[in-house]
Amino acid sequence: MLQAIVNGRVFEGNDFTYKALLVKNDTIHAIVAPDNPEVVEAAVLYDAKGAFVLPGFIDVHVHFNEPGRTTWEGFRTGSAGAAAGGITTVCDMPLNSHPSANNAGTLQLKEQSLQHQSFIDFALWGGMTADMSHNDKALQAMQDIGIVGFKGFLSESGITDFKRLDHDSLPKAMKFCGETDTILGLHAEWEDTLTYYGLKQTSQKDAAAFLESRPVEAELEAVDIALDYAAKYNTPLHIVHVSHPEVAERLYSAKNTGVNVSSETCPHYLLFTDEDFLREGPLLKCAPPLRDKESVEGLWEKIHEGKIDIISSDHSPCPPAMKQRGTNNIWQAWGGIQSIQFGIPAFISHALTRGFSLADILPLLTHHAADRFPYLHEQGRIQPGNKANLTIYDPTVDTHITADDILFRHKYSPYVGRDIKGAIKATIVSGRCVYKAEEGIVIDQPFGQNLATL
Repeated sequence: MLQAIVNGRVFEGNDFTYKALLVKNDTIHAIVAPDNPEVVEAAVLYDAKGAFVLPGFIDVHVHFNEPGRTTWEGFRTGSAGAAAGGITTVCDMPLNSHPSANNAGTLQLKEQSLQHQSFIDFALWGGMTADMSHNDKALQAMQDIGIVGFKGFLSESGITDFKRLDHDSLPKAMKFCGETDTILGLHAEWEDTLTYYGLKQTSQKDAAAFLESRPVEAELEAVDIALDYAAKYNTPLHIVHVSHPEVAERLYSAKNTGVNVSSETCPHYLLFTDEDFLREGPLLKCAPPLRDKESVEGLWEKIHEGKIDIISSDHSPCPPAMKQRGTNNIWQAWGGIQSIQFGIPAFISHALTRGFSLADILPLLTHHAADRFPYLHEQGRIQPGNKANLTIYDPTVDTHITADDILFRHKYSPYVGRDIKGAIKATIVSGRCVYKAEEGIVIDQPFGQNLATL
């Protein structure tokens, strides 16, 4: 069936042009002049009414917590929130589902549980834990099932079945990933440099103590150690949620010396500061923690310089009570930020306000991820033959975020109450409209695909 997106400004190459976008089944068929005869014959998939037609956003770092912790999120609600945020593909982390997806059995369990649960496309990370790093056969079994990479922690993860990598297990993980050309994604805070557990035993229970417990030095040391091993073993390395400009600079410098490394940061590291955390407390608790205003400005500068590759949400939800229990004792609050629906639109709004063009920042939301990770290569660009995963974005609309807007499970977020410029008008997955701003999710049954199984 031939369909058309009409009256839109299509992002083609590196520019916007008034074109019609033809979609055949689940694939981009052609980009043509509005008066092309095929447009007249096609069914109207969406009338953009002058809005931008963009490649669907790709979020390579989410925690939808299925199976086992769907009271925290779940794919049905998480993917609904993602669609409302213009995201057409997510890569789900191996934790905080229960059990963690850190062997073939638990990965298969997760894969099976996600059938017919997602409104958007998805792929999965596999867990790289200390107890699995030496077991090449078990790691290969996860690869055979289909993963975008392995995820490991260089500090305690907070999840009992997800053991951190240390000086003994990290080189084994690096060696395996180097030999198999598999991306190793790392949470880069070096455990031995953190003072988390020492401070937790003291009488200090406020947000300031949490900031003190996770200094940027721990992030820098972890990155230095990881880069050394990646260089030694030729490992494709991906550092998640970079929180500080010096971390981004070191990763970029290493890339220029030939290390195969990519970086991501998250909207909350660009839009909130440590002062916001000190004021809001548990709502903005995350690891690495939010940094000072100077560091936030520095991260924006690294984006301007092209030294950060990807923007991801690190959506890490939990029931409200798990945040509220930290009101008088920050150590008891769950660390994670609910952002899947609002983070990218808020990032775009702030970037445009700072003088970036939409063309400047779209690569960080689309084809950089598609080029870096397996199973995503037919996404990220609007071109014939690519999957028809698309986002309709109107930069002229002012949006006030309310709790009533939330489509993910729990109706709280640090973005509630904020005003942003621009709005996601529609989200299209595999040539089908799944979200419209005026109506919400517009299909009854999720049909998103595990990209590794196609």
